[in-house]
Amino acid sequence: MAKNPRNYPDTMPSPESGRPMTRGEKRVSFKIGSRTFMYNQPGWWCSLTDPDDTEGQLVDHDNQIAEMARRTATAIVQGETVFTPVVIRAIRMRCRLTQREAGILFRTGEKSFEKYESGEIQPSGPTKRLLELAMEHPELFKIKHDKVPASHRKAPRVSADVQFVHKALHAVDLDRIFEPLFKPVPA
Repeated sequence: MAKNPRNYPDTMPSPESGRPMTRGEKRVSFKIGSRTFMYNQPGWWCSLTDPDDTEGQLVDHDNQIAEMARRTATAIVQGETVFTPVVIRAIRMRCRLTQREAGILFRTGEKSFEKYESGEIQPSGPTKRLLELAMEHPELFKIKHDKVPASHRKAPRVSADVQFVHKALHAVDLDRIFEPLFKPVPA
């Protein structure tokens, strides 16, 4: 069943005709250029089954879904078939990250996921590879809010960076030679 924002009633009269509308999902279509796209749109509809009866009402979350469908279809028309706005959002949500947290964790900038999900920009090749990894192993990208101090949620953790550098260099026996590069020089 479609999300029912703000606990609206399951049925209501249409503001246009007064006909009864039922809350549910309806298969709708739209065109971008010469391509037709279809998706299931939640809302209140006079008919959930008649594709020609388009009388209905969308609010709140319903409008966000309609906009995401258009952004995703636009990305497909522009040639992106995998990392569309809705797929990027799904991966981010799978990792239980806000847009800001994802931008910080992926080191793409605090506003980057907002821009990816709006269709404003596409992620780079390396970011797409990280998104693939996040999809397969979301546990690697989750922030444990209850265990991370608020001050560490806003910026990458320096201690984690040092540990990462040490682990990477040690794994291939380069720590003895290169690890001093990452340590502060005494004044």
